[in-house]
Amino acid sequence: MKRDNIRFQAQMTFDDDSIRRMFRAEYYTYETLQRTIRFVIGVAGVLAAMFLDIATAPRVLFLMVGLWMLIAGDFPSKVQAEGVIEKRGGRSSCVRYQLDGAGIQIEKNGRIPYERLDKLVYDDAYLYLFVNRQNGVMIPLEGLSPKDPERLKAQIEAASGKAFKRLSGGIMEYNIRDLFQLWDNRKKTR
Repeated sequence: MKRDNIRFQAQMTFDDDSIRRMFRAEYYTYETLQRTIRFVIGVAGVLAAMFLDIATAPRVLFLMVGLWMLIAGDFPSKVQAEGVIEKRGGRSSCVRYQLDGAGIQIEKNGRIPYERLDKLVYDDAYLYLFVNRQNGVMIPLEGLSPKDPERLKAQIEAASGKAFKRLSGGIMEYNIRDLFQLWDNRKKTR
């Protein structure tokens, strides 16, 4: 397959909001099992509060825990992000990227070939290119030059052999393929 060799350029400003978004993307991309467990505990807590014949205090406790687990689905990512934000002391930083047909050149920090990418995720504002759970590149769609995010996504997919997935926000957006992927990943780690 012929590689599209258009050079794209982007500049990413890491501020409090973008750091929160990156940690959220990492959490929703890599923590499928934890999110599923939180959902099951949440549903179990609400059902226990509604249907068990127990005293009021435990009923309220079950309801509070259940609702918390359902509502605060990405709480672990928020805690991690706030820790990083606190260490940065409110400062922002900028990173420039050049993306070509073979990889990502990160200004002053080396190059990542597309073949090393593990997961490709996107939302309305960013592309998230994860090498692994701890390392990723966040590309803002606004300010991308040339302004052709679909072509960039196609170029990265062709070179990496992976497909972009839309960043999902909750358990209700799971599909059967995600559950099979979770099972396959679990078997691979054994």
